[in-house]
Amino acid sequence: MDTRAHCRIRCTPGASLARAGRSWLLLAPLALLGACRITDHSERGPEDVDPTALDGRISGSGEAEGPLAVMTFDSTLLHLGRIAQGAVVERTFSFRNTGQGQLVIADVRGSCGCTVGKDWPRQPIAPGGSGTITVSFDSEGREGMQEKTVSVVANTRPPTTILTIQGEVLTPLPNP
Repeated sequence: MDTRAHCRIRCTPGASLARAGRSWLLLAPLALLGACRITDHSERGPEDVDPTALDGRISGSGEAEGPLAVMTFDSTLLHLGRIAQGAVVERTFSFRNTGQGQLVIADVRGSCGCTVGKDWPRQPIAPGGSGTITVSFDSEGREGMQEKTVSVVANTRPPTTILTIQGEVLTPLPNP
């Protein structure tokens, strides 16, 4: 049998496309892994404090030396009330450093993609100083009672404080 004829039989254009399609199916999950990288939240400005230079206080992994900061919030629970589905609502949590040391907030992270810590102090807060943390909630695709949390990681004991927002998302009535 002529090898060229054999090649034409085995390597038809349709067969090549089928093999290429299977290759893409195998590579697609790898491409998605690269697209969904987890961020390390290291987006800091030049004057911002580097939280890794705090003697292990941020992670709570080591014993802190010297005075600690204490975050005292006006409230760790804020009510959103009733909101229309699709609305984006922002609320602000206020706090004061009632401890003896400089307060440094390392991270503010929502429990899901719909809840985001948008703004918080990036510089140390002296004892007696105060600040705010703004949290945004996107109600798109949600309905009914909602309770979402935001974790605040700082050089305090314990190192994580949980802030909570609650509200009821109202869905539009269907047209008759």
